[in-house]
Amino acid sequence: MSNVLETRQFAELILRGTEAIEASLADGKFTFMDFPRFVPVLALINEALDGAKKIPAELAALTDEGRAELFAVIDTLKLENPAYEKIGEELIKTMLGLFNLIGLIKDAKKK
Repeated sequence: MSNVLETRQFAELILRGTEAIEASLADGKFTFMDFPRFVPVLALINEALDGAKKIPAELAALTDEGRAELFAVIDTLKLENPAYEKIGEELIKTMLGLFNLIGLIKDAKKK
């Protein structure tokens, strides 16, 4: 069983959302016709957010195997425009860093 399940699910949400945004803006505009691109992303929201509170603990106990699993998820990002890819990668790195920071703060408060 994965030691980064909740973090991976949250990362999937962000990455799939980034892909949907890029696909929706491919024609230069965002319209109601783009909604179907977000249906798979909407399906990920509940699962990703339900376990979000566990992410700091997962990151605090992050193993090399877990780190590799998260980078494998990041590597699944499939975008045509490198600018969107960079945005998605930075978003996931920022999210991971933020949850790691939250975990450190919570640990410091306990001491």
